[in-house]
Amino acid sequence: MKVAILTVTKGGRALGLRLKQLLPQSQLYVLPKFYEGEEDVHLIDPDLKTLVEKLFPIVDQLIFIMATGIVVRHIAPHLKDKRQDPGVVVIDEKGTNVISLLSGHIGGANRFTLKIAGLLGANPVITTASDVKETMAVDTLAQNLDCRITDWQLTKKITAYIVNGGKVGIYWDKPYLINLPSNYEILQKLDDFHHQTYGIYVGNRCIEPQGNNILQLYTQNLVMGVGCRRGIDATTILETIKVSLKETNKRIESVRKLVTVDVKKDEEGLLEAASTLKIPLEIIERQKIAEIERFFEASPFVKKTIGVGSVSEPCAYLGSSGGKLILRKRKNQGVTISIAEEEEGR
Repeated sequence: MKVAILTVTKGGRALGLRLKQLLPQSQLYVLPKFYEGEEDVHLIDPDLKTLVEKLFPIVDQLIFIMATGIVVRHIAPHLKDKRQDPGVVVIDEKGTNVISLLSGHIGGANRFTLKIAGLLGANPVITTASDVKETMAVDTLAQNLDCRITDWQLTKKITAYIVNGGKVGIYWDKPYLINLPSNYEILQKLDDFHHQTYGIYVGNRCIEPQGNNILQLYTQNLVMGVGCRRGIDATTILETIKVSLKETNKRIESVRKLVTVDVKKDEEGLLEAASTLKIPLEIIERQKIAEIERFFEASPFVKKTIGVGSVSEPCAYLGSSGGKLILRKRKNQGVTISIAEEEEGR
């Protein structure tokens, strides 16, 4: 996690140095007039406005040791979306209060505020309604479960319903080790959603439409192994992926990564397909595949061509850290897709 600490006073500098020791991954920025030659301290140069503009899109957490009003004025021009903005935390220079100012849930500022307050012995100030009422917002639930959200409007509606005392039914395909507050009711089957004002399904399956009151949180536990011939086009790869998901009744939103062999790392069609889907592409060395390829069906032609006899299956298996292969192979016009489902607790 990238953390930047910014301070503009002498007292703030002292607290910043203390906090930097407690947060080894952080970088401290001070005004030139308070810089005393420390190797691991950076200058606010040429000014605070320019530095905030530079850091805002590249850090995970911004800690300001200064007045809240100054912080608000400097971050306001850079605010985009709760899914993109970093967490912003404000601390007074005496270290009395630690305020979660921005991106409390998705950006992690609330949790980071509690951590910093614990380290400093300070008072954490968190104003998000779900936290104040000791409930759990839907985006926090998704974050805790390592799930993806796509319907943010419904997410907002359900969180508002929870904050105002509503109880939401939740059903997931596999048990998760997480303590849920009383605003969630665990359901035994999907059909139970019919009796709920709002419901949440946690999983990677394509479920039948349940109305406009059911939100799906997409588990990030599918890994696709991809093999392809040289010069294959992205359209064919995308079509094969689509067919493969339909065959396994899985959602593309739950695919965490595509995985292929090292000789395909520059394959333009594959790179374009990954970019189109906005899914990262991981490269596996042939040596690693060779160590386990005896467990998979091999092609003598592929073996002769690239040195290993199988690509998609071992890539899916290795990329998922030994997950279960739910689709061994789907072949289509020079493309081979295999899908592995990662085990819980990867």
